[in-house]
Amino acid sequence: MSNTKSEFDRFLEEEIRRFSSVSYPVRAGLLRRLLTRRLPCSKIHPNPEDEFCKPEVGMNREIVSKYRQDILAARFHAQRDGFAEPLLVQKIRPEGYMLLNGHHRWAASVMLQVRSVPVRIVNLPQVGDIRRMILHTRNVKRVSLDLDEVVFTGERGDLSLRRDRLREGIPVLLHQLQSLRYDIWLYSAQYYSMDDVRRFFRTLGIRITGAVTGMNPNRPGAAEVRKTLDPMLAEHYAQTIHIDNQSVLGIDRRAGQFREFMLKGAGVPWHREVLDCVQTFDREASKAEKLKMRVSFDLDEVLFVSPQTHKTEPPLRFPFDRMYKERLRLGTPELINQLQTYGYEVWVYTSSFRTEKYIRSLFRHYHVRFDGIVNGDRHLREVQRNNKTTLPQKLPNRYRISLHIDDESVICSMGGQYGFKAYQLDAQDDEWKEKILLRANQIRKLGKS
Repeated sequence: MSNTKSEFDRFLEEEIRRFSSVSYPVRAGLLRRLLTRRLPCSKIHPNPEDEFCKPEVGMNREIVSKYRQDILAARFHAQRDGFAEPLLVQKIRPEGYMLLNGHHRWAASVMLQVRSVPVRIVNLPQVGDIRRMILHTRNVKRVSLDLDEVVFTGERGDLSLRRDRLREGIPVLLHQLQSLRYDIWLYSAQYYSMDDVRRFFRTLGIRITGAVTGMNPNRPGAAEVRKTLDPMLAEHYAQTIHIDNQSVLGIDRRAGQFREFMLKGAGVPWHREVLDCVQTFDREASKAEKLKMRVSFDLDEVLFVSPQTHKTEPPLRFPFDRMYKERLRLGTPELINQLQTYGYEVWVYTSSFRTEKYIRSLFRHYHVRFDGIVNGDRHLREVQRNNKTTLPQKLPNRYRISLHIDDESVICSMGGQYGFKAYQLDAQDDEWKEKILLRANQIRKLGKS
């Protein structure tokens, strides 16, 4: 290739045409990321979403000229190249790597027919990664912090993960938040590799549930990630805390509570003041939680039904369809999430001996989280106990449950005798969700009157 600009422009247009609609990012393995320090220029492709490739902006020829001079100067002094920092790239299919940062340096290298350039391969979260992060959440509360604005100090462009960059008190704060049963989510517009972020904090004994990096408008797939992330987080977490430099924002989705704490910084360490705000919000949310009405569901023949007799949700994908053979009644995830959105706690009360871990894991695949689970084992320990008289298989009022949905008429008929309200559900009913929402609303209104 000659060094004429027009030829490079044609080359750039061809590269954009080749990769603008057919390429997609894939994860690079740890060894590949650790061992790959240079890549041939022929394997590196421009990012069609970057301003560099947009006709209305395009490349800055003065910057490219400066980098060309740096490369020529490095050659004159027998140095390999004149780059202070490596190019940031992401592995893609069908082949090669896509530039995330360093388009002008890449352009200068291509124009001068440089064979290879220094690179750093990063893995940025894609939609599938976001789903996996949420699938492995442990709690119903999360806290979010910005890596560059809050967690780290120093220059914003510094992508090194070092302990000396951490803001004073951050490790203590994150440990305390974990002990309060918060999942920790870290965000950054910078191109940190999500695996490196989680691995770094693991050395501090901190488990990062979500590392959402590279949320830059120029990054391919960022818009899709953002579109997927927000509703999934809202669906999974009842309580969210956003921590900033000057404030702490608390949101309790189910109770409909919103509280902002302004940090005063008057003689109190920043992390201690933040923790005090979080604990205050927790206490307020806990008081509101006690006032919530509880609705419980039996499993077999209520939420778990046969596809031969009922309409069901689509089966899980392989291999999860082999691990969890139960099929959900059509509309189950929608109803449970709707109830929780309306401010109800939703429990499972079943006479089966499926473990709580199994039940929670199964429903997590449908983006459902229960507020409480009572199985046959827990009922025997906490309700039946050493009573000589055999109690009913279910006593919802022992757990302050206001409405229980069951398929057995015997259980439902005992409500009057034992002081709980029940709704019988068995056969296929296309309006079952609406009927249960209506019944729950009626009972809640009676409780307030």
